[in-house]
Amino acid sequence: MSEDALTDSRPEPTTLVELCRYRASREPDRRMFVFLENGLDESDSLSLAQLDARARAIAARLSRHAPPGARAVLSFPPGLDFVSAFFGCLYAGLIAVPAPPVLRVGVDDRYPRFRAIVDSCRPDLLLSNGSRLSRVEALLKDMSTSHRPTCVATDEIGEADADGWNAPRIGPDTVAYLQYTSGTTGPPRGVVLTHGNVLHNLSLILANGSRATDDLARQPPVVSWLPVFHDMGLISGVLQPIYVGYDAVLMPPTAFTQQPANWLRAISDRGAGISSAPGFGYELCLRRVSEQQLRYVDLSGWRIAVVGDEPVRAEMIDQFSAMLAPFGFRREAFFPSYGIAESTVMLSGGPVEPEPVVRRFDAVALAKGKVQPAAPQDEARRLVGLGQLHPSMTIAVVDPATGEPCAPDETGEILASGPSIGTAYWNAPEETASTFNAAVRGHEGRRFLRTGSLGFLDGGQLFVTCRVADLIVVEGMQHYPYDIEATAAGSHAAIRDGCCCVFTVEDGDRLRLVVLAEINSRFRLAAGNAPDTPSGARATVKADEVEEAVREAVFAGHGLRADDVLLLKAGSLPFTTSGKLQRAQCRSRYRARVFETV
Repeated sequence: MSEDALTDSRPEPTTLVELCRYRASREPDRRMFVFLENGLDESDSLSLAQLDARARAIAARLSRHAPPGARAVLSFPPGLDFVSAFFGCLYAGLIAVPAPPVLRVGVDDRYPRFRAIVDSCRPDLLLSNGSRLSRVEALLKDMSTSHRPTCVATDEIGEADADGWNAPRIGPDTVAYLQYTSGTTGPPRGVVLTHGNVLHNLSLILANGSRATDDLARQPPVVSWLPVFHDMGLISGVLQPIYVGYDAVLMPPTAFTQQPANWLRAISDRGAGISSAPGFGYELCLRRVSEQQLRYVDLSGWRIAVVGDEPVRAEMIDQFSAMLAPFGFRREAFFPSYGIAESTVMLSGGPVEPEPVVRRFDAVALAKGKVQPAAPQDEARRLVGLGQLHPSMTIAVVDPATGEPCAPDETGEILASGPSIGTAYWNAPEETASTFNAAVRGHEGRRFLRTGSLGFLDGGQLFVTCRVADLIVVEGMQHYPYDIEATAAGSHAAIRDGCCCVFTVEDGDRLRLVVLAEINSRFRLAAGNAPDTPSGARATVKADEVEEAVREAVFAGHGLRADDVLLLKAGSLPFTTSGKLQRAQCRSRYRARVFETV
């Protein structure tokens, strides 16, 4: 909460509805949300009084269609209609289910995620705005489910309906919303989050970032381009601003991906103090933001640059800090963190202001699952610490196969326990039992979440090395796919940076190492003797030359033989809507021979 909320006699809110209503009663005219349609120019805004009135009106209307506890899928185009509809669901005691906006089947890569969410939660209501509702409703006709939700255009609900609102009977244990996972390792799963889970995580985030300023009541705004249907975007762009009391400047994700400089310009123009992104957001700036675009940018006020990834690349921190230092960005602003939807969002992070923690570990020892500081002469891996743990959270590192606690100098699967952890996966009892109900020797009576990530604790910091499912083990040595992918991408100029995928498949009694690599559209591949490249045309290279470069680099850098190298056209690899590579899908498509080589 802001400083005034923290010092008054009023108890902490027990639900998100209490929180929003309290904010609206204290600062009704405050324009807390602003939307930049093109990433630069303000096109809409929402005061706290307007948000409260809209939420009450929407809740009153929705209550006519569904009882408390029913599910409502929210599929909105970027804008502030989502914010009002989300709180409208909470005000009605409904379970909100954020989902991506979808236009058409077949041509919209978000449709599979939308369909998976609807199939999973079987909603009673489907919410969107009037301009999109008919399109979203039409998608249901292509789905096999016999359960048809009632469709409601929330922007067509008049505020006069607010007078008919009755406060729902909800508490901290009431389910607030289902946060569907990004789908990097399998189909999206709906994490059941209560009001108590979310409020605890909001307090945890504030505690981990509390050194940012001594006056939270005058905290500069947050700027966010993150999709609000993902955990990071919903928390950082919608809920945390209301919890802490700072303003939020939102923009469409495409305003960033099409022109990454828009993000940096908005931070500069709005004097933002906080902005968050997964690692790929910072990487995209490195690749596509020019010095000319930064000419009038001042990033000196950017105090917390949250980066959430597993792992965070030390090289990215180095390069981003160096590129933007002339424009006021400070390396100390980087706030590496680790979070997953199953824990609302954040598990670890911070502290604020010291430089990110980057430590050198013995690479050979890590390949054997051991944690050992690297001597100056040793081959080393630079790993970024993903923050400290809040006292209310407990972390255990265990052998992923046996569940036995690891020694302090061993890597293992990270298990977490605490009030931020969701209660279950929606309508998935088997997955819930295996993921949310782990037991750890020495922590009897405590329920642990299996995060699916490998890592270790060192000097108060959490280090994450790899997903359990992605780890490549050859002859007893552990290899991280991210490292091999970076090596493959750097092996030849024709390969797109950040667009490689490495995994293994079983072939009889051995594993085959597969490398998928997208080819930069500036290059054209040719078989045999490549002809001379005409003036002004795309550069022509031999396919064999690129494949051999990948194999040589992977062997030289990691001692591994790449059994199969597939060169793909740009855009072939599947990524989540939050920019994460979907390795499970890549492996599945490879086995099904779906990929077409260039």
